[in-house]
Amino acid sequence: MYEMHVGLAAPDGVFVWHVAAIGTATALCGQSLHEEHLEERERTDRHCTPCMTSFQELMNDRR
Repeated sequence: MYEMHVGLAAPDGVFVWHVAAIGTATALCGQSLHEEHLEERERTDRHCTPCMTSFQELMNDRR
């Protein structure tokens, strides 16, 4: 199972949604995740492209 976390995107430093396996502190893109304030979660609708690509590949491999 996977879950979404808000964190900074490297290298531009904007907040995006990252994908991580449940119970891990590292996103699929390799970014370390930290607990962000609630207002940061509500501020973005952007997604981390490398995370989403990795997630799509993982889901395709399960077929």
